[in-house]
Amino acid sequence: MSGTKLAGLVSYVFHPLLMPFYILVLLLNRDNLLPDSLPLTFRMTLAGIVFLTTILFPLFLTWILFRMRLISSVYLSEKEERVYPLLAISVFYYLTWFLLKGIHISTIFSYYMLGATFLAILSMIVTFYRKISLHLVAAGSFTGLFLGLSMNFGVGLFTEILAGILLSGILGYSRIKTGAHQPAEVYSGFAMGAIVMTLLMIML
Repeated sequence: MSGTKLAGLVSYVFHPLLMPFYILVLLLNRDNLLPDSLPLTFRMTLAGIVFLTTILFPLFLTWILFRMRLISSVYLSEKEERVYPLLAISVFYYLTWFLLKGIHISTIFSYYMLGATFLAILSMIVTFYRKISLHLVAAGSFTGLFLGLSMNFGVGLFTEILAGILLSGILGYSRIKTGAHQPAEVYSGFAMGAIVMTLLMIML
């Protein structure tokens, strides 16, 4: 497999829409971050809800926008075409936060979804002026989540923080390698995601 194809595969596997689901699965399997008493069936139901509201629904709406010719490609390579999908993602992320807030399961993940909603809105605003890497916004939010929790509660989350930094580096290289972004777009995306999520977790 060539370097460009491998970079493209990495971009698909760590697509921004998948990040909330990955983080929930990680939290469900990380001691002391979610209640240990949650039954397996409830954990699976929770994961299913998040999968629907943060992945399937946004993807379906993006496909509808494509069919309506409001966007020319589901890959959203042009910054002007990202406004409608990002608006939809903001709504679905807010819905996810609202649902999770109502069942009082995880303050950490609920705040993460609130931060993800804010980042989607912020990305939409930035899109009017310049292109930014949404992959790196998501990867930065992953890093910022665990960095902020570690700073706020003094919990040892070095492995998660290091994983977030490594993931961001690999994703950044992949986005540049595929020609999807320039280095400045990658750096600014990571910085925005990491800073916003770190500050939110510190205020938790």
